[in-house]
Formats: sequence, C-alpha cells, structure tokens
Amino acid sequence: MIDRIRNSLRGRKAYLTAALGLLGAVVAWADGQIDTLALLAAVWAATQACFLRAGIGNAIAKASDGQVR
Repeated sequence: MIDRIRNSLRGRKAYLTAALGLLGAVVAWADGQIDTLALLAAVWAATQACFLRAGIGNAIAKASDGQVR
C-alpha cells in the first residue's frame, strides 16, 4: 500500500507542497494574519518551486536521452 502511494506521488510532491503552501498563505491572508506582500512572497516561492521541479525533470529527461552537452 505504501509503495502504491509513493508511486502515485512520484513527480507530484513538489507541486502538491507548493499548492498546499499557497493555500495556507491564502487562508492566512484572508484571515488577516499576513499582509498582501507576504501573500505575494508565498505566490513567488510556490511558483519558483514549480519551475525548479519542472527544470529538474527536463534535465533528467534530457540526460536519460543523451541530449546533455
């Protein structure tokens, strides 16, 4: 069962973490616990995490195909 969960989350953990962090930031902003600048910082951090994950995935795919210079 644990292996099935791990396999279903493979490649998605960074995106799920970014989405949960963003959701938490939106809830905190809506509750007044953080200001708009902190919300924008959370959006920026989540976006960076997603782009980094995508870049790493592309680099791994190119390396396995032999396309890396």
